[in-house]
Amino acid sequence: MPRFLFHLRGGPNSFSPDDSGLELPDTEAAYLEAFKAAKDMAQEWLRSGHNPRSYAFEVMNAAGELVLELPFSEVLDHQAGHRPVKLSRSVRTAKKRGKRMLRLTAEVARQVEMAQENVRRSQELLRGFGKSSVI
Repeated sequence: MPRFLFHLRGGPNSFSPDDSGLELPDTEAAYLEAFKAAKDMAQEWLRSGHNPRSYAFEVMNAAGELVLELPFSEVLDHQAGHRPVKLSRSVRTAKKRGKRMLRLTAEVARQVEMAQENVRRSQELLRGFGKSSVI
């Protein structure tokens, strides 16, 4: 299962990295995990008089790539009934990026195969050139 890291950002100068992360089946599960954690943290902070709206989870994959960002304001708005739960724009973007990554990976593999074939042909030509110069 892929590992996701849940870094906490609280405005432009506050960043708390997640060093261990969680293994989850996919990006949607990571979104739901971040949503639940943000909800719990926001409720606790509100009880203590702290405004959590400027905070967000930055969810990264194991390669360190941002797969989604979940602002606590989105969670608070959902709790207030301002919008239904649905996959955020970040999750949709992550899915598009994933599809693009797969397409680009396949293209790179195809280019590597073509380069390897060109090297083989070049080696054959060089071997043939060496034989013809001996005659």
